[in-house]
Amino acid sequence: AFAGGERTVLEWWPGFPSQPFTLAVDRLSAPFVLLIGLVSASAFAAGHEPHDGAGARARLALQAAFTLAMLAVASARHTLLFLFAWEGMTLLSALLVAHQAGHTRARGAVFSYLALSHVGTACVATALLTLSARVGGFGLDAIATAHAQSPPADSAFLVWLLTVGFTVKLGVLPLHVWLPRAHPEAPAPVSAALSGAMVPLGLYGLLRFAWESPGAPPAGWGTVLLIAGTATALAGALYAAVEDDAKRLLAWSTVKHSGVLTLATGLGALLLEAGRADLAGLALSAAFVHVVGHGLAKGAAFLGYGTVVHAVGARELDAMGGLARRMPDTAGAALLATLALAGLPLFSCFAGEWLLVQTLLLGYSAGAGELRLLAPFAIAGLALAGALGLAAMVKLYGIAFLGRARTPAAAQAVEAPARVTRALLVTSCLPLVAGVGAPWVAALLARPVAALLPGFDSAPLSRTAGLLLVPAGLAPSSVSPFLVLLLGTALALLAIRVLGPRSRTERTAPSWACGGTLEPNMQYSSHAFTRPLRVVFEPVLRPESEVESVGEGSPYHGRRVRHRAALPSRIERAIYVPLVHALVTLATRLRRFQTGHLHLHLAWLLATLVALLLWGRHE
Repeated sequence: AFAGGERTVLEWWPGFPSQPFTLAVDRLSAPFVLLIGLVSASAFAAGHEPHDGAGARARLALQAAFTLAMLAVASARHTLLFLFAWEGMTLLSALLVAHQAGHTRARGAVFSYLALSHVGTACVATALLTLSARVGGFGLDAIATAHAQSPPADSAFLVWLLTVGFTVKLGVLPLHVWLPRAHPEAPAPVSAALSGAMVPLGLYGLLRFAWESPGAPPAGWGTVLLIAGTATALAGALYAAVEDDAKRLLAWSTVKHSGVLTLATGLGALLLEAGRADLAGLALSAAFVHVVGHGLAKGAAFLGYGTVVHAVGARELDAMGGLARRMPDTAGAALLATLALAGLPLFSCFAGEWLLVQTLLLGYSAGAGELRLLAPFAIAGLALAGALGLAAMVKLYGIAFLGRARTPAAAQAVEAPARVTRALLVTSCLPLVAGVGAPWVAALLARPVAALLPGFDSAPLSRTAGLLLVPAGLAPSSVSPFLVLLLGTALALLAIRVLGPRSRTERTAPSWACGGTLEPNMQYSSHAFTRPLRVVFEPVLRPESEVESVGEGSPYHGRRVRHRAALPSRIERAIYVPLVHALVTLATRLRRFQTGHLHLHLAWLLATLVALLLWGRHE
């Protein structure tokens, strides 16, 4: 599909009327199929042995089915098959999240995940089946025909329904609350697939059904996505920076990068609406480059830190420390993945975000409509999110792997089996390869962009045999990751040569600590490391804390003090808690109609039948 070759189509009749179920990979779905394949292969390769724990073989089978469901979503060319695969992907991943059903936290995560996912699926199914009914066909080509034949207002309404459904899976504010709860509860290979492969399918749904099928998004679509993407990136980065749970921190990082993808998509729609198709193609190129780069990096990160959690037996960062000595191979693999997620040059996440910033600057300079007002705020939000994301990654790696072991479990941790570490090292090199080869990656991903913007010229993106990554119209701002890598390697070798160890007598002595012995509790804790951020963003985070004096002592000086601190989800409390309470109250009142009296039930049935007949007559 990338090379533009003839498409292979697999079809069969499942027993339903109309067209057969069809699977095929086209140029729009090709990057997502490739990403699913790479992340899933890495997850299977770096997973632990099948006999590792109770139910491991069942989880392995569910993981395989989950992978096939994701591939079916990305390659389905039939509406019903897409919906079956979409729902199957949700249910299978929910079973994997609930592998520890005895834990209250896991059960709550599954309930929130299923509730929001089914709302999203209902929106997607309503829109797609409505379009299918209008043309009497289930093929994706029929969906495009239905969009073309629909009145603009009806088509726009259906696009907004699809947008709500797919942004649930993408994790966009305020529909993100399931993501930081569900992803950490799954086993590490499943968490890697959820964040690295499943979340991008939300973007695929947006591009396929809200952009390609109608031909162009409706008015205002890009503005909403740009604002929502900026807010999502900021919220995800901020909560990642102050999070103390390693896997939950990575899940919040996924929310941040989902915001970047949403921002890039909305920017492309705004530029297309303003008549700048060339800049819209650049924004979509940034989205495609970033979705692949983040998927590879996040998959490697979840696998690396999942191995650490397996070795230590805890997810809290304060239960780790000093693991670089105990687990050197895992530490090296996790370092590469962490640098990629931090958005540093030479790694995969840098190229997409850099292209996005360049597009925002170009859109502002071109005076593209309301983008003149929105671009400065988007650039500032993206810069702040990048800084907060960098702080989160520094905290994650520094506390987990550097310093001294903070618990006996961390002091006794052992390296994973050689098979796992080899897979981790190979997987963690993929973001580096994608970052160094960013010009080639951008040129390769130009074909999916052309599916959304026919006639898009990708030649300015990659020049000088693919050594330069050039945003359209900003040749002086081009970068060459490959040449930067060569220069950096040469400087590093020169520094080692000049400043390397010389033949002299060395003496090893304990570090100076004011005459005392260094203890693990002298190190920065996870909470203390980000204390300045908590103070600065206190009006936004609104942390809750409680101090309790425990044990004997004076009223003012207890022998022991217990401190509880929490960062509640403000969006969850403001939107979802009142909604749940209202639904529970409504359900409680409706139970009054379930009296168990046959005559009353027959009366309700008769009243309903009469109402339907009257409504049908009116229609």
